[in-house]
Amino acid sequence: MFIGNKFARTVVVQLHMSQSAKDPFYSSRAKWTKSMFGTGSATPCTRVGAISPVGGSRTYVSNATAHISAVKKEEHSELRPENQPKSSIVKTPEASPAEDISNPQTKFWSHRMCKTPDGHDITVHYCRSLKSAEEVAQLFLHDQVLGFDLEWKAQASTWDSIQNNVSLIQIANRERIALFHIAMFRPARGVDDLVFPALRLILESPHITKVGVSIKADSTRVRKYLGIDTRAIFELSHLHKLIKYCYSTPRLINKRLVNLSEQVMEHFGLPLEKEEDVRCGDWAHALNYRQVQYAASDPYACVSLFYAMDSKRKALDPIPPLPAHAELDIPIRIVHDTLVQTDPDDVEVVRPAGGPVGKSVS
Repeated sequence: MFIGNKFARTVVVQLHMSQSAKDPFYSSRAKWTKSMFGTGSATPCTRVGAISPVGGSRTYVSNATAHISAVKKEEHSELRPENQPKSSIVKTPEASPAEDISNPQTKFWSHRMCKTPDGHDITVHYCRSLKSAEEVAQLFLHDQVLGFDLEWKAQASTWDSIQNNVSLIQIANRERIALFHIAMFRPARGVDDLVFPALRLILESPHITKVGVSIKADSTRVRKYLGIDTRAIFELSHLHKLIKYCYSTPRLINKRLVNLSEQVMEHFGLPLEKEEDVRCGDWAHALNYRQVQYAASDPYACVSLFYAMDSKRKALDPIPPLPAHAELDIPIRIVHDTLVQTDPDDVEVVRPAGGPVGKSVS
């Protein structure tokens, strides 16, 4: 369907509420009372002659109807894409959606173009309570690599609330994306009402690599406002420059950041959508459809980029080492038989056998 000039894809939604599966509402079809393509958020879905679902969960659909499946969870919505054009489907997260570039309606890269490694649609969990966030976060505890991102209220200052300074935490693996909308958690008397155990385990684990862009800054914000010391953080900009320049122009390798959309454009053929009104919107209130799609694509792009770029790194000969976790402040290592001109503060040259050549020549 078309709304204005925007192409709308149908979305199947599983709405998680505290209702028994024996309820007649289970697996029924219900009308939504408001389109998700305006600036507001959805109103709760109801059935004729019934009260609103417990918790009043909201979610985002591209047409007026939704499949509803009630299970024993609150304030948690699952969004699954349905009926996507075949040209927009990518079989693996790390694959480039180059087949879509010829489609004039496809202007931006999105998680909706992708499939899980076993061919299923990507699930998006939008969690607005501490309880539902804890349940969903446990699905990520055994991952080795997660995409990671944050959103906060534009122009939030140090004197603003915690929820304005860390409004939304996004993580993603190859199968699913979680949006933890901390700004919507109630009550919000302090950090204990906002930080759930599984989130702390994920972020503090040295065995789960969190990948992103400007990830040290995001980790500093999380430590400052939530008291979580994030470990095993990986800056994608370092890997991007390593595989791009290590054997052509190593002097261009450094630790300066490359924005996420630019990296997505280079490796997947399309940029991310970074419209100012969405990027700098109000993340402290219930998200509308565009915000959900924007927020979901960023961490999924991060995890997809990691696997795509790491595959390119492994295809190099000789294979350069993977850049170290960003919090270790170790130079990016490149493999050369002799000294080459590079940034001496950010790069170290090693021999193919693994022995160090030494700091590079400036």
